[in-house]
Amino acid sequence: MKSSFRLCLAALLLPFIAATSVSAEHPEDSVSDSPLALAAEHPLLLRRTTLIVRDMEASLALYRDALGMEIIYDEEIHRPHASEDREQRLRLIFLKASHEHVGVVGLVDYEYGYPDHPAHSKPVRREGFVPGNAILLFNTTELEERWPSISGAPGVEVISKPKLTRYPGYNGAGDIQVLVSKFYDADGYLIELNQILSF
Repeated sequence: MKSSFRLCLAALLLPFIAATSVSAEHPEDSVSDSPLALAAEHPLLLRRTTLIVRDMEASLALYRDALGMEIIYDEEIHRPHASEDREQRLRLIFLKASHEHVGVVGLVDYEYGYPDHPAHSKPVRREGFVPGNAILLFNTTELEERWPSISGAPGVEVISKPKLTRYPGYNGAGDIQVLVSKFYDADGYLIELNQILSF
């Protein structure tokens, strides 16, 4: 069963693997050790979290400019609207932190080009750490350097500035020391940006 699943997945992914497996930085990489080929060895892979946003430029000011993520996909998609007699325009962007196939953040505006659409004026909910809310957690080695740009990004609301926090270590092996910051983005998504100091 596992081998047939892998064969099917490999057949679906092979064109993309072939197109992306050899980069300018690592021309010696082969298809067999590309990220997608390696991912096919696992039956489940969390690749991306996609955030529905109100203002794409405000979101990019945080995720691209302040956090330092890199855009790897940016497209406008035009299609007939599902319930209205008009064209729907959406913009979909993928940003990577350190990897193009794992831990990617997507940003999508389903009414891109329609600034007066009610979706863009829907109230932002900042409900805190309660069930039904997710937390996007990033690790960085540059928290203090990036903090002024993050806290000053459009729509960002700071919950707590960077502060030292200690967590129990794995298997009781001492403490893990982390510099932790918490904030909302412009759409009310909860974010932790942390810097691990020792573990």
